[in-house]
Amino acid sequence: MFILDMYKLMEGDVLLTSQKGLVSKVVRGFTGSDYSHAILYVGHGSYIHSDSHGVHSANIQRLIFEDPDNVKVLRPNNSILGRKASMYARTQIGKEYSVKEAIRTKGGAKEKPENRQFCSRLVAQSFQFAGQNIVANSAFCTPEDINKSSAFSEVANVVRVASTKELEFANSPNPIERQAEITNSILSETRRITGCDMQSLEELSMYVIENPSCADDIVAVYKKSGYLTMWMHELSQNPWRYDGEIFMLLPVDREEKRRLAEFEAKSAEDQLELYSHNYDAFKQYSIMRKSSFIEMNMTLYKNLINQMNARLQAANHVLGHA
Repeated sequence: MFILDMYKLMEGDVLLTSQKGLVSKVVRGFTGSDYSHAILYVGHGSYIHSDSHGVHSANIQRLIFEDPDNVKVLRPNNSILGRKASMYARTQIGKEYSVKEAIRTKGGAKEKPENRQFCSRLVAQSFQFAGQNIVANSAFCTPEDINKSSAFSEVANVVRVASTKELEFANSPNPIERQAEITNSILSETRRITGCDMQSLEELSMYVIENPSCADDIVAVYKKSGYLTMWMHELSQNPWRYDGEIFMLLPVDREEKRRLAEFEAKSAEDQLELYSHNYDAFKQYSIMRKSSFIEMNMTLYKNLINQMNARLQAANHVLGHA
């Protein structure tokens, strides 16, 4: 079994994959491609993609392949696109999957796309937002269209044999799946409450800010879902990330610990930038109007900022002793 070396991946890398399943085989045959799925790596060991469960994020360390030829890594030739493409992909989290439009990609459909996603559309539209059209039609494209795009170059030597410990982790209970379930439940319930076709948490936020009368009802949905306390679960599951002394006790060699600390520090810095931006945005909204929804988000992002500061301090503690 094989895994991607996350230390060799860069934000904005595109992963084209194939599997043995029937769906993958049908897609590959339909599109005349070796690949059936397109994924955007957004850094921090995470990727975002659109599958039958909608748009959601996942851990790159849980992505296992039976054969190294089951995955191809493409890197944008313009290195500055990765961050903006990742930003757009995050705004799409929660959107439902469109089977109907995914099927129509082969014919290069021309009609206005629905407010839904499928894998190659998500990747193409993320780069379109970043400033580059990587395919002829970002709304209706296939993984093979991305594979043939001149906007990318293949990255070699990224796939390696997975260790026993890595396979155990990949097959262990996955908390991120619970996060996707919670996000989908929030959007489903708010569509029921408002009667509006909101397809992402960003769309939901804009709606509630513009329609403050529904704020208390939406806050109740968030609280019931468990979304506001997911960060606490991460603290309990991986305490080493947030305590330098515990980090120092990890049973890995000195070089691996240093590489892991460097990765953790960079991830924490990037997440701090994102969470601080979001906190500042809701703080500005709070100046214009009072809302329980705005207050809820400010509290959430403040907690996440504190969490990332602890993560950064833990990583720097290890690097100071490396």
